[in-house]
Amino acid sequence: MRFAAPIDNPIEITTAQYAAILGATPSKGARSPLLWNAAFKAAGIDAVMHPMDTRPEALGAVVAALKADPRYVGGAVAVPHKQAVGAFLDRQEPEAARIGAVNAIYRDGDALVGANTDGAGALSQIEALVGGADALRTRRATLIGLGGAGLAVAAYLAGRTASLTLANRTRATADAASQKLGAIAVDYPLSPEVLEATNLLVNATTIGHPDGPEGAPVAENLLSTLPEDAAVYDVIYQPRPTPLLAAAQALGLATLDGLGMNLDQAVIAFDKAVPGALSAERIREAMRAV
Repeated sequence: MRFAAPIDNPIEITTAQYAAILGATPSKGARSPLLWNAAFKAAGIDAVMHPMDTRPEALGAVVAALKADPRYVGGAVAVPHKQAVGAFLDRQEPEAARIGAVNAIYRDGDALVGANTDGAGALSQIEALVGGADALRTRRATLIGLGGAGLAVAAYLAGRTASLTLANRTRATADAASQKLGAIAVDYPLSPEVLEATNLLVNATTIGHPDGPEGAPVAENLLSTLPEDAAVYDVIYQPRPTPLLAAAQALGLATLDGLGMNLDQAVIAFDKAVPGALSAERIREAMRAV
């Protein structure tokens, strides 16, 4: 049966169930279908993820068609629909509502629910970096960069650390996010006083990268003031290690990049769409093999 809603790449639905990634042109190389299809196969589920090239003016009609079709279990949301899609869903998870963006959808009975698994994926990785959720609660975290990814990570760190400080080139952005999340806003670049009080630094900017506006030397200047027990997490994962993490490693600091976040956000989203089909580790194994 051909999917009837107005998408730009007509598709046939031939499986008992299906997922979808909604975006401008996911049919031109989105990775999510590869990951989800590997997990569906590992779980023995007759389902595939379809890329659906969706124009902004058609988004509401596409979501309505997905909601009306019980075969649809959920899926992913890509640029440029992450902020707009929430208006067409029945509800959003609290973190997604606080972030103001949805990158995953799952079905709850007749309702479609929006989630943001970017932040959840980063949280699981940061917990692994510092030694678990209990250890994270003792960390004084500072996050720099409040674009889409930074806001998502900040929302999931809020309330889970001893303190959360947010910085952004545009101070007004940090002020607004801090007020919304109950965090502390500071100026950027960070002052030595802020860095000395930080033992978890989370980077969601291009700082330390040669193609970034600050350049590589800033990475070393930034890190040199951190305590010896500090951990550094970089949302960016190319190249490996990133210049920021290479500088951190040279100082003997614990580090982790965002590659696991990229995978874990898909693992978490799949588990929300088909809960209990596979353990998180089995989903991860299947997706990692792609």
